[in-house]
Amino acid sequence: MRTCFALLDDWLIERVFQPISDVITDRIGFSRTTAACFCVDFASTAWIVSRARGLTGEVTAWDAGAAVRDMSILLLGLIALVSLRMLFRRTERRQANPLRLSMQPHRGVVLMMLTVRLVEMHAPGLVDAADLAMLLFAGSALYLGACVERPPVRRGRATLVSAFGRAWAG
Repeated sequence: MRTCFALLDDWLIERVFQPISDVITDRIGFSRTTAACFCVDFASTAWIVSRARGLTGEVTAWDAGAAVRDMSILLLGLIALVSLRMLFRRTERRQANPLRLSMQPHRGVVLMMLTVRLVEMHAPGLVDAADLAMLLFAGSALYLGACVERPPVRRGRATLVSAFGRAWAG
């Protein structure tokens, strides 16, 4: 099962998210890390929206036990998303991306949760749409974070001279 998912995971990274990451880098100027953090920020906002209605109803009904439970779940989810954002920031400057292999189980869980959410959704409301958006943006962040950063473009006279020297020699 893991090898089957690894093939799907590699395909999604190489064929879907790496080209998206390259376009974001070329057209907008965001790095892979910035794009992944942007997706985490959207996922955090969607998580808050998905939990707000239930929490508001429990506070209005003076149900303190349920309100504390839902507030704890909200904070736990936000802590997980903030931790993911900090992880992306720490791995920003490395040449080899350690997140491609180490975050594979996380991507698998998010894809499984997204699939289950899509299957059980019949009449989507605001809460369901917010949950779906949170999973989509969290999954996108995990995949964008697994992409390889493009090498920096070297500009200047030394690069031109070395390119001319290689062309002359070869």
